[in-house]
Amino acid sequence: MIPVTSGLIESLRQAGIECFLQGSAVPLNTTLEPPCSLKWMAAHHSLFVGAFSYAVSGYYFHVSIGRYTSIGEQVQIGRSDHPTSWLSTSPAFYLPGPLFDVGREFDHAAAFHEFRPNLPAGANPTTLKQTVIGNDVYIGHGAFIRPGVTIGDGAVVGAHAVVVKDVPPYAVVAGNPAAIRKFRVPPQLIGPLLELAWWRFAPWQLAGIDITRPASAVKDLARLVPALPLYAPAKISLRELADQYR
Repeated sequence: MIPVTSGLIESLRQAGIECFLQGSAVPLNTTLEPPCSLKWMAAHHSLFVGAFSYAVSGYYFHVSIGRYTSIGEQVQIGRSDHPTSWLSTSPAFYLPGPLFDVGREFDHAAAFHEFRPNLPAGANPTTLKQTVIGNDVYIGHGAFIRPGVTIGDGAVVGAHAVVVKDVPPYAVVAGNPAAIRKFRVPPQLIGPLLELAWWRFAPWQLAGIDITRPASAVKDLARLVPALPLYAPAKISLRELADQYR
């Protein structure tokens, strides 16, 4: 993790990254594509955020977020499971260090601090899985998305939905567990939209496209896209900035 200082925030801002995380920390394994925004989210392990995307707040563990994606408040993505098939689900029996950051003025404190679990070789309490959020995805406030899930391009996840399996492109899901309620666009447009992959371009490259009318937009995009250069800004690696701001 790298502490987020005022100097780092200003360097990120100049490089096209909005960041409101001063006083917290972000994973060294973080890559950002400008312009994008890290608002009040808590990120762990690794993070990728594509251009024109933002996440307001919540928890993000080993997450890749595509372009033009909007994520609301208190969203939980990629939280690890506990080992439900073992004798105990408690991390007291598998964390490599003390369970809590506490002092030594309580009964049996020495034993608490000295204890280290001795797991059999190859025993892992959970499996590391990356969660992938596609392009042009909208995730409502308070949604919970399990690790390893893929949210397809153009999908919508309703507020407080509990997503336990992959979401197809352009599906609108809601509920607990989340289920498909409808699709954002007519089914005959999904294939062309995925093929055109308009998120490969910047908004100013798509000026003149009427986004309020998907059917006509697809036709206009089909004429415009073949002649457009890809929007490919230099990505920002926090690992490369780490030495400067430690």
